[in-house]
Formats: sequence, structure tokens, C-alpha cells
Amino acid sequence: MTERRQERYTRLRAAIRDKKSLLVSYSGGIDSIVLAIVAREVLGKNTACCLITSPLLPLREEKAARDIAAREELQLVVKKSDILIDPEFRMNPKNRCTICKKESAWILRKVADEQGFVSIADGTNADDLTGYRPGYQTGLAAGITHPFVEAGITKDDIRAIAKMHGIPEYAKPSASCLATRIPYGDCLEPELLARIARAEEALYVAGAKQVRVRVHGDVARIEIDPESAERIFVLRDAISRAFHTLGFRHVALDLDGFKSGSMDYNESNL
Repeated sequence: MTERRQERYTRLRAAIRDKKSLLVSYSGGIDSIVLAIVAREVLGKNTACCLITSPLLPLREEKAARDIAAREELQLVVKKSDILIDPEFRMNPKNRCTICKKESAWILRKVADEQGFVSIADGTNADDLTGYRPGYQTGLAAGITHPFVEAGITKDDIRAIAKMHGIPEYAKPSASCLATRIPYGDCLEPELLARIARAEEALYVAGAKQVRVRVHGDVARIEIDPESAERIFVLRDAISRAFHTLGFRHVALDLDGFKSGSMDYNESNL
């Protein structure tokens, strides 16, 4: 670890220590894994993790999050969100992340109060502030803290810290909720979300490392990492049949490959 990175890591530990006791918003992604592990090192028993489940979280990600927490012996609280009951959220407006963040913050605060934790934190890092993060200000207003931001920790720093701690997921690709696969204004139906999750699972089983299945009406547009493109193309007939079985009329492989937040990008460039 470089000297400057070590300085940021020292600031991170100090920022966590200042929280006194901390509930970590945990997803099983590398950011929240590292935050939870460092928080446990610094605060001992005065920290825990909260995983919020809902139809927006693929079962693959939920299982991985639970398995990692068990392996790392993290104290884990699992709570279910009924966000799809909210008619405004279900209509999939452009401020859906703000609505969801408010719901998540309410759940986290309830857990923190019940278990006696002073502070709540999530894994937002310094790099995230340059991207499209509509829920960030909502989180701040709800009292969610961001130790990585406070310490100037970037995504690369997080991966370096993960390697230092021997965390196998240090190179784990980023994940996002299933709502990001559907254009704003198209209703977030549980059945459609489940179909998308099954379609993405088929691609993972086929060998893809990073996957998004974006849905445009009856078209499923596949975004994958460039390294997996050739393998997926070779298996295109089997994949196409699987997608048709799930109810997608047309199946397209996006030649631009995986792009985080591509629905937001496409929306802003119409």
C-alpha cells in the first residue's frame, strides 16, 4: 500500500472510531464488505451490518451477501423492504432512487435505534460523488454517514484495502438493483423484475462475469463485460431460447458492452 493510500486508510479508521458505534448498510458489494470489516476491527462489538432485501435485489446477490457475512463472522441483521407497495415508486419515476433511499434510511434508523447504534454508514466512496447518485443527498439528509468519503477513499483504495485484508471479493464487479434495468416511466412489476433476474442468472451460468439485462418493451438488451462477449456469442442460440422462454420476444447483444448507469446515460442523451 502506498504512503498516500496508507494515510487515507488511517483517516478512514479515525472516521469510523469517531462514530462510537455504527450500523453499516450492507449489500455484499466490495464497498460495504470492506466498510463492515474495518468497522469491526475498529469498534469491535459496537458495530453490525444490515442487509435490506426486496424484489429489487437478485437472489444471487442476497445469497452471496449472507454467505460473505457468515464467512467473515459479521454480525448481520436482515430486514425486508416492501418498497414496491409504494405506488409512486412502482411507477418508476426519475426520482425513484430518492424514494428508495428514504425507505432504506427509515429501516436502517429503526434497526440502529433498536440495537443501540449511534451512527449509520454506507459504502459511498469518493469516486461515487462524480457519478449519477440521486440518493446521496437524501441519505445525508436522513443522517447516513459516509466514512469513505470523509477519508477521501476511492474505489481503487477499497480494492487495495480488501486485498490487504485477504478478502477474495476484492475484484468483485459492481452490482445494482433490478430497477436500473427498466426505463424510467415503465412500471416496476414484480413479475418483470423476476424475469430479468432469471435472464441474468442464465448469463452468469453461461460464464459471463458482469451482466445487465436492460428491458425495452419486449426487447431484452444484454450488456456484458468484453471478456465474456465471445463466449456468450458462441452460446447465443441456447441463450436466445432461454430468454424467449422467459417471455422476451427479441434478444439483443449490446456491442458497446457493459456500461454502469447506461439507462441514465441514454435518458439524458435522448
